[in-house]
Amino acid sequence: MNILHLSNVIGEKKGGGVHEVVSNLYKYQKLLQHEPHIWYPGLQKDSDSIALDDNIKALKTFGNNKYKIIQDIFTSLPNEVQNYDIIHQHGIWTSISLYSQKIRRQLNIKSVIQPHGYLDPYRMEISKYKKKLMYLFFEKNNIIHSDVIIACSEPEALYFKKIFYNKDVAIIPNGIPLDFVNSLNTDTLNLRLKTKHRLLFISQIIPLKGLDRLFKVIANIGIDKFSNYEFIISGYGDNRYIISLIHLVNNLKINNLVSFIDPQYAKNKIDLFDSADFFIFPSYNENYGIVVAEALARKIPVLATKGTPWEELNTHNCGFWVDNNNEGIKSGLLKILHTSEQDRIIMGERGKELIKTKYLWDYSAKKTIELYLWILNKGTKPSFVI
Repeated sequence: MNILHLSNVIGEKKGGGVHEVVSNLYKYQKLLQHEPHIWYPGLQKDSDSIALDDNIKALKTFGNNKYKIIQDIFTSLPNEVQNYDIIHQHGIWTSISLYSQKIRRQLNIKSVIQPHGYLDPYRMEISKYKKKLMYLFFEKNNIIHSDVIIACSEPEALYFKKIFYNKDVAIIPNGIPLDFVNSLNTDTLNLRLKTKHRLLFISQIIPLKGLDRLFKVIANIGIDKFSNYEFIISGYGDNRYIISLIHLVNNLKINNLVSFIDPQYAKNKIDLFDSADFFIFPSYNENYGIVVAEALARKIPVLATKGTPWEELNTHNCGFWVDNNNEGIKSGLLKILHTSEQDRIIMGERGKELIKTKYLWDYSAKKTIELYLWILNKGTKPSFVI
């Protein structure tokens, strides 16, 4: 099967969770003996972290870096687009939606859309008037005329059904590569020299992630309670916002606990996960939260809010899924402070087992193929479609 992944962004340092999904689907669909391709607006060098082959193509654009417009929207489509059986669109609110729509209209190719959290209520409030205009101008029509919407979790799927009640919605969780799960740690010296328990946050540093309220909760509990801890914040984001968080940390007098470091990739990221005792994810809203799965895969128990779809932290006893407010986060942090080393290790083992039995990319990639075949009238309706 020839599959065209149209992604709004590619690159480890640009794409975050979207890049993780697209690059891994590309890899695992190839392992399943299919022919995936990736097209994206940007520079060819952005895709170097995926593969160096002709199946990955940077689309020419014009305009500023934030609002890149794909040139082919206003010209004839390239001939090779006729070779694809299905389009898998990643992300919305950009010209990738106009491009996907044009291909579908002109060539009648089946398509699925994976919003990657961009339709979540919290994100919809960001630049909401621009999004309302874009929704009326092109995005509503694009989604309605696609064949299926892909959600990463059941809560996200139910939310989609409320908005687009006539649409089929497929629930396909993002996955974790097996080599990420099984990778050996290379930073044993750093782990051996560690003298404090380590709390860790890895993600894009934006207001959505809730770090400001987390810092206030820590100050409310009392910095003295964290005397045997350090808290590492790793990620990228707007420099002005990061500076404002650093000022907040200083004003709350928790600067001896909290440290900001650059984003880490590949083996460095795995080593950073393995250095942690608990992963903290205080986000207001997430359609999935790939870093939660990554932490669990590395045997790190997780504290996450109910703004994320990770109820399994409680049901599988591999972390704490708490109310999406200050009191909930406070209760989770207090539980961490009272968790013994033995219990922490057991929780970590349970988390890794959860990922290995349910959240590997091998499983998710097979589900996408099953979904495509059904859309193309070559298979039965999958059980994960509602």
